[in-house]
Amino acid sequence: MEGVATRAYVLDHAFQPARSPSLGSDEVRVPDALALSEDIAAAWRNCRQAVASGDKAAIRELHLSAKAADKSVNYEILRLDLRRLRSYFPQAAKIEPHRIEPILVPVRPRSREEHLFKIMRGYWSMPYSKGYGRRLRFLVMDAFHEAVIGIIGLQSPSADLACRDEYFRVSKEKKLAVVNNTLDAYTVGASPTYAPLLAGKLVAGFLHSNVIRQEYWRSYGGRRTTQLNQRIPQPLLAITTASAFGRSSIYNRLRQGNKVLAKPLGYTKGFGTLHLEELYPRIADWLKAHERHVPAGFGNGPKVRWQNIMRALIDLGLSREHLEHGLRREVFIFELVHNLTAVCQSDATPEVTSFDDREWGNYWKERWCIPRAARDADWQEFDAKSALLQALLQ
Repeated sequence: MEGVATRAYVLDHAFQPARSPSLGSDEVRVPDALALSEDIAAAWRNCRQAVASGDKAAIRELHLSAKAADKSVNYEILRLDLRRLRSYFPQAAKIEPHRIEPILVPVRPRSREEHLFKIMRGYWSMPYSKGYGRRLRFLVMDAFHEAVIGIIGLQSPSADLACRDEYFRVSKEKKLAVVNNTLDAYTVGASPTYAPLLAGKLVAGFLHSNVIRQEYWRSYGGRRTTQLNQRIPQPLLAITTASAFGRSSIYNRLRQGNKVLAKPLGYTKGFGTLHLEELYPRIADWLKAHERHVPAGFGNGPKVRWQNIMRALIDLGLSREHLEHGLRREVFIFELVHNLTAVCQSDATPEVTSFDDREWGNYWKERWCIPRAARDADWQEFDAKSALLQALLQ
């Protein structure tokens, strides 16, 4: 994660969420329609102003606000886990760059690795997500220093993503079957200990690892898709991901020698619910009061929040543009077969690419890690433990 710079704009401080009159403990609090409409509009204006500023610190503030509004994560437990497992997050000064030995480790439920993954996920400014549909999680560990380098979280991809679908160039009837043969990376990044050494690039490159393909087969080789009731195809064809703050510094120019590891596909259209997460509890209460709320759960799809907010906008007479936050994220694809186009368009037999984890780790050290350590002596001064603890103080 990058350091937080001074914010280069001023938010609309006239916006103060309207408060309902005090109610008795046995009464139901129903948000006022006019007040809710005004607060949605103000949140949208503030978000658009932040995005227009082009300041990543300002956009990070939006993520942090949405993260703070999510009450599903128990940060007290994460802090306790951090205290218990703090040795896996050493200070940067204790790392010897030339001795780093990166390995990719699958995360199993109720394991030590799962606790480490959740601690790291809580460090992100992005709102917490467990992923949806098919889910795989991995740690990138430093075998020499016995420390967490970073994490990878994978999930079922979105059924519709314009720049990806244009790249695949398959018919509408065939698109879902092809998309079901890919995954989406919802979290990719380095721990505060290793981020100063450009370890984000190391972690991203591991999306090509055979460990991921093997875990995908182990977890889903015999299962069927929910929508088409078809056996989940093998092997995994590709992984897509999108940057958090517009143009990506991690994925751009990510290569191993002459091999491009992350291919840019374009940008998202800038729609989402990021800027309305703080208001979502009030939106949900308003919908429940009018019997318009869609509950989360199996069968209702992964975009329940989107559905509910869209319903509220329609019922409140607000334009759909209030879902356009304007943050266009850069989309990348990691191709895991040589002949992806032929597989998608002509049903060719997939030709799996080769990837050596050890070679990639060594390449990263020589290309990015060791030169950064030599060029920027201040990397050792970064207080990784304080940064991690501060991020968990929600």
